[in-house]
Amino acid sequence: MPLSQILQASRTNPPLNLLYRNAINERNFPLDNFTLVSQPAPGDFLPDATVDITGNGVISPGAQGETLWDGRNWKDGRAQEWHVTLEHELPYQTALRVSYIGNHGSDLEQNFAINNREALFNYVTRTGNKPPNNRDLLRLNPNWNIRALNRTGFSNTNSGQIEIERRFYQDVAFQWFYIYTRSLSTSDVGGFTSGFIGVNSSRQGGATPENIQLLGEPSLSYDQRLRLVYYNSTEIPAHRVRYNGVVGLPIGRGKKFARNVSGPLNQVIGGWQIATIGDWRSGFWRSISTSRLQTGDPRLSANQRLLLTMNGQLQRLWFKGDFNPALASNVTGGNLTALVPQDRSQRVVRPFGPDCDGSFDTNRLAVPLTGGGCFNVGVSDFYNFSPRANIMGSGGWNTDLSAFKNFKIKERVNMRFTADFFNAFNHPIDNDPDSTTGLQNLCCQRNDPRIIQFSLRLDW
Repeated sequence: MPLSQILQASRTNPPLNLLYRNAINERNFPLDNFTLVSQPAPGDFLPDATVDITGNGVISPGAQGETLWDGRNWKDGRAQEWHVTLEHELPYQTALRVSYIGNHGSDLEQNFAINNREALFNYVTRTGNKPPNNRDLLRLNPNWNIRALNRTGFSNTNSGQIEIERRFYQDVAFQWFYIYTRSLSTSDVGGFTSGFIGVNSSRQGGATPENIQLLGEPSLSYDQRLRLVYYNSTEIPAHRVRYNGVVGLPIGRGKKFARNVSGPLNQVIGGWQIATIGDWRSGFWRSISTSRLQTGDPRLSANQRLLLTMNGQLQRLWFKGDFNPALASNVTGGNLTALVPQDRSQRVVRPFGPDCDGSFDTNRLAVPLTGGGCFNVGVSDFYNFSPRANIMGSGGWNTDLSAFKNFKIKERVNMRFTADFFNAFNHPIDNDPDSTTGLQNLCCQRNDPRIIQFSLRLDW
């Protein structure tokens, strides 16, 4: 764990969290809306507004932030790796290599939930009563809002690789690689990632939820709950091709074309070489927004993806998302409402609903009360059981080219001219689709356009 991350997290813990604050909104706790409903008084403006620095100020009635490291079993991460490689020599100075690489990671740093608030849906269902206004009373200990880390994370990766390499022979050399990777992990956070990963994180691994955050509050062990956040890595593409090569043009003295050209002309047309480097990759694994419920398989094949205009911009329907199809125009490629129905309750991806009014527009659930009536509960505080990292995002490819030639001026003087073409084919890479609507905005690209660079280098 990087030292910077430890120090950053420690600033929330006593006694390292010393700060002076003037939390005006907490005057109307727990609604915390004092500035929205109250007219400012003279004491709310400088120079009369002050912060109590005597140590006798009012302690916030809300739960206080705290970062906890479970030191009972804290240890270094462990990686085990195994591989098998087969190599075979081919004609024309070419070699073939086929490899399998497996990896198992254990004792990884893992976020886990502890002392969280009981999900409102569970509380109201269990008690039949409305929840208290101070939601922190739904915690086992209402004084602390804890962010917790332990060393229980694990990962498994299987990768197949093919490499074809030709050594420089008859003015041609190249390498070509194909890599297939399937990687799953409970902890996919980068070493310098800031912030806290919640139970509904959809990209960087999730925090292991508590039972009170699962619908129905089942009695699951920690290992069973850890499995809930074990899914495809969102940082590694499933397929990737990389290549590089150099070829000498068959033009000039001693070559196939213009082999008898004069010396001065050979200096101009002979000795040119072309080099290239590029890659192609599939999309990264992506998750549908955890603010939505998946009632089926939302994925679409390439020939099912429609083009449409939304908000004045060209869009592609990447998966069956949640949006109003009536707002779309210029639909081509199929029937939009067959994929995204007008009736929101029939969509594959939709809010949880219905609420007390039978509406799916508010992303709230209706729970009957013991004394009669109905209470709407939000859905953001329980673990969304919908699949994670089950959508393949947009892929991309790029090719760079370089043309260069060495000019021999004198025995000890050499000049090299190079023309570089980055993104040589000026190919756009599309953005990933929106995680809620499933729409891929085709208005712009996420890579640079073609860049051309010329250079001269003189060696002596």
